[in-house]
Amino acid sequence: MTVFADIPRWPRHGMVWGHLISDASLAELHETAARAGLPPRSFDLDHYDWPEPARADLEAVGVRVVDAGELTRILLRSGLRIRLRDRPAARARRSDEHAAQLGLVTVPRDLIWGTIGHVDPLPLPSQAAPGAFRMTRDDPSVPPRVEAHDASGHRAAATLLEELDELSRRASGRAFTGQVLVDRG
Repeated sequence: MTVFADIPRWPRHGMVWGHLISDASLAELHETAARAGLPPRSFDLDHYDWPEPARADLEAVGVRVVDAGELTRILLRSGLRIRLRDRPAARARRSDEHAAQLGLVTVPRDLIWGTIGHVDPLPLPSQAAPGAFRMTRDDPSVPPRVEAHDASGHRAAATLLEELDELSRRASGRAFTGQVLVDRG
């Protein structure tokens, strides 16, 4: 079993990013990413996104750097790959599962209960319904980060957070940590 990274080439957030994958298991991938200091939120269904400055940390924990074509071939052979066209359905399944675990009746477009993984970005204002928001809370002692295009999005986030906190306390004894995207009116 080995964990592989490709050479960063995707610009975003003022940095250049690469992908980190396992040839055998997501457990191995999560463990290696943690040892390299990657944030759990950088996991995206079958890979971690990693910024170019993290390369030395990845190599220090035994990650092999390969070109993008080889990385894709390794991921395909592993059986862990989630194709681009299948990603929306995979996110919907994850949201359904997490909502069911919480006891949440209305399933948001994208929901993660916990700290591993991230939801889709908030759509642009021209593509989002009024009241759309994206909310992240990794530490209940800190206010959540809410992205919204309007005041109704901020209100909707606060209302949903109250419900998520109550459900999470019932299910786990702790306030909600996770991420949610609501983009339907």
